[in-house]
Amino acid sequence: MQNNSVAHRLIFLACAGLSLLVGLGAGASLLGLNATPGASFAADHGPLMVFGFLGGAIGLERVVAVRTTWAWAGPVCHVVGVLSILAGLPRGVAAMFFAAGFLVLGCIYATIYRRQASLAILVQTVGVIGGVVAAALWAMGPGFATAMPLCALYAVATIIGERMELARVTMAGTRAENHLTLLVLGLAAVSVIYMLSPAVGYRTMGLALIAIAAATARVDVAKNLVRSQGLPRYSAACMLAGYAWLALGGYLWLIYGEATGFVYDASVHTIFLGFVMSMIFAHAPIIVTSVICRRLPYHKVLYVPVGLLHGGLALRVLADCAQHTTALQSGGVVTISAVIVFLACGITLTGKEARRAHS
Repeated sequence: MQNNSVAHRLIFLACAGLSLLVGLGAGASLLGLNATPGASFAADHGPLMVFGFLGGAIGLERVVAVRTTWAWAGPVCHVVGVLSILAGLPRGVAAMFFAAGFLVLGCIYATIYRRQASLAILVQTVGVIGGVVAAALWAMGPGFATAMPLCALYAVATIIGERMELARVTMAGTRAENHLTLLVLGLAAVSVIYMLSPAVGYRTMGLALIAIAAATARVDVAKNLVRSQGLPRYSAACMLAGYAWLALGGYLWLIYGEATGFVYDASVHTIFLGFVMSMIFAHAPIIVTSVICRRLPYHKVLYVPVGLLHGGLALRVLADCAQHTTALQSGGVVTISAVIVFLACGITLTGKEARRAHS
């Protein structure tokens, strides 16, 4: 029974992984590497990474946690959305299924909130609003750039809410919890300004992102765990680096507002690579263990993709500042390699641990 339950989880996880790999290939093509797999999906790079991969992985994690049969409709919707993109169906079809998946996620949060009310779940529910609106904007707008700030709301609210949830023993009922909740609600509020006036909205959202990054880094236990050893230190280093990148992304929005070209590239990737992907690296051992019931053990080799991610992103941002295309391509290739190396490390370490457990 346990093997069967884990097997179908692996199918959904594999679909999120497929979306990630195709999205990475699409991203490589946007860098000018047209011979890469996924080049034909260059226009869908953002949706594949945010809706297909991030949305699919988070939705799967929450379904496993809530233990309710109807909740599996969410991952199913995300899978259909990814397959719709890969099949070349109209954008509106994929967007409809992604939005439906986010709505199911909202119902999951409502179920969890009824079981045990907390501000952490409320914050994550705010992220659902961002996801649904982002899918709608992507369907109706000229491209993914229109939906990107709402995708940032989804990613930031979800991750900050999960950090609050993991720290509930020390944070629940404190001023810090109330402060973070108000900041995320403020980010959601100013996202409405973005939809009315993008030029003003980008700057106000940028200010909110800086405040969220600073406030979370100040109270997160990561600032203490970074002086420990092993997995706690590894995770803490990833998280603190992520907060720094989030603050930089907010700064770019605050200074430049609605930007294109090199500035847009820098702001998007500081948030979604520097913050989001670094947080995924940090929490992967927890997520993998909970989803597939197989432990991802800590090993020093995990620092290799972390170093590649942040080093490559730093090069990419500096290249954006200098408007140097070749350096930008090099930095982009390094960050893509970082994600692939991390996947390879995770699969290898998990496989070795599983074989050790059965021997």
